[in-house]
Amino acid sequence: MAFKDGDDMGSNSEGGQLFSRRTALAGAAGVLALAGTGLMGCSTVGAGANDASTASNDPTAEQKTLHKQIVATYDVEKQAAIKAQLDADYASGAFDESEPYVVADPFGTDTLSCYVRFTTADAVTVSYEVAGRKKTDDTPKVATFSRTPCGGDAPSAEHEFKIIGLIPNHKNTVTLTCTAQDGASRTSTFTVKTPALKGEEEERLAVTAGESNTPLANGLFTILGNDSSKLDFMYLYDNAGQIRGEVPIIGYRSHRLLFPGDGSMIMSVSTTKMAQINAIGQVVNVWSTGDYELHHDYAFDDDGNLLVLASHAGSEADLDIDRAAAKDKGERVNVEDLIIKIDVTTGDVSLGVDLGDVFPGLKASAKVASDGDLDWIHINTIQWLGNGTVLLSSRETSTVIKLTDIYGTPTVDWLMGSPDFWAGSGFEDKLLQAQGDFSLNAGQHSVTYLPSADTATTGRYQVLLYDNNFGAAESYPKFDWGQLGAAVVTDCGKGTHSFGRIFTVDEAARTYELEDQVVVPFSGYVSSAQRVGSSNSMLVASGQVKTFAEYDRYGLPIATYEMEAEKFIYRVYKYELQRAFAFDQLSTKTRHSPIPSPRMVTIWLDVGNI
Repeated sequence: MAFKDGDDMGSNSEGGQLFSRRTALAGAAGVLALAGTGLMGCSTVGAGANDASTASNDPTAEQKTLHKQIVATYDVEKQAAIKAQLDADYASGAFDESEPYVVADPFGTDTLSCYVRFTTADAVTVSYEVAGRKKTDDTPKVATFSRTPCGGDAPSAEHEFKIIGLIPNHKNTVTLTCTAQDGASRTSTFTVKTPALKGEEEERLAVTAGESNTPLANGLFTILGNDSSKLDFMYLYDNAGQIRGEVPIIGYRSHRLLFPGDGSMIMSVSTTKMAQINAIGQVVNVWSTGDYELHHDYAFDDDGNLLVLASHAGSEADLDIDRAAAKDKGERVNVEDLIIKIDVTTGDVSLGVDLGDVFPGLKASAKVASDGDLDWIHINTIQWLGNGTVLLSSRETSTVIKLTDIYGTPTVDWLMGSPDFWAGSGFEDKLLQAQGDFSLNAGQHSVTYLPSADTATTGRYQVLLYDNNFGAAESYPKFDWGQLGAAVVTDCGKGTHSFGRIFTVDEAARTYELEDQVVVPFSGYVSSAQRVGSSNSMLVASGQVKTFAEYDRYGLPIATYEMEAEKFIYRVYKYELQRAFAFDQLSTKTRHSPIPSPRMVTIWLDVGNI
């Protein structure tokens, strides 16, 4: 079988039919056969998880109706009509801080939120607190949740914002605090009833306190993709493991959140759509990927346009039928080897990079997978470095790739991978030389570029990644992936651990070295790593075992979270919501700290909130 992340484990279509995309190509029998391989021994993804045709995984009539509503949610005209109705309703009354205009999730973009609008006699700043809940026999204790809404820190007499963090299926009490310019404050309260969760996720995750006394980073854990056979959501959990947001998407998954700086967020909501949700929860833009199928990741370029990892699908109307037709003709169907650009102003979609043009020999040597796809490079991360330069993670080659001039003549600057794999490729001179004794990254995900204050002058920076520690590629069956190092797992069923890793790259010397690492539960596929908080902590998610944890700078766990999921956790990133839905694009500025210990797996260089 092909080694694919998630998109070969089933996802939802856009038109209200909640079926595995693989089912459309292979039929239920084929999907069952695929599942039975257990991902080369990775039993965490079982047959039941992959077979969307089983009775237990069939969507109910209610879920099918809800899915149609979710599809309609990502219609910009319908969202504008909702906003117009809210404006009309608000204009018909007189709403002040003691009796504000409140509507629970009017736009359908977060079931645990409400829209609030009112005027004040004077210019004030605004914050809010969602009351907690006492423990009962049936429910756990829930702490209070406080935030400053988007725009709430700017004195004004007109207030319109979104409140997040409500408790599901509960009559929530919200306290508003208005602070005058002389520092005097006053409070008022209102209540808002929330529905039960629309998905099948847990309201409260299992949390295990770790050995470290380091505080958890501020923010909400954002669960990006469970690839349900029924309905798909993005989930937000607080540090106590309490759900604070449930964002419905059309299907497939959101891959990460991008923040243009105006209080909005941008994310994928299906295999062919990117959406922008503003600070009050309204969907204000939906961009189609046209004749391409998105996957894994995306980023802003210098002009604020979207660079999206893609496969060429041929037809937005029916991706799978189009691919199946190509296979019927005996054509090799290339997947996960393109970068497209979406102009956020015009919506125009253009091809940025075809990696087959960059690595023609490698592509020609690759073998078609047992599912019929040619997944010869499998790009799973893109990082924009500026000036037409990107970092890419290629899982199929276990290589991190730096490309320059992607809008001109895409050129390989360097490769971080196995010299044995790249021998005879013509790119031997592009390989960075590993310094020190360590197993090379194998099947890595979630690569992050971490520049320092002197990167521009020294050419030194760090690269953070989740090292799956699993060397395998159906595209290159003759290569011995054990050559990546003695610790590398080549049989997924025998894996015991993966790593969150930080490498230091020295472009002047053309070298890289392992700076730090933390040992985490094994996940052969998916998964993520992220620098969080101001204490040099790392958030690492091992997706196939459905767990994530924050580790302190010494590699000690602060807290570990376990989640029930139908298949896996795709990625988990933490975002600070200091201004409610005004997610800040977190700093990449490096502040170097004295090294307290020579122990590997313990030392974190402070790179701010990434």
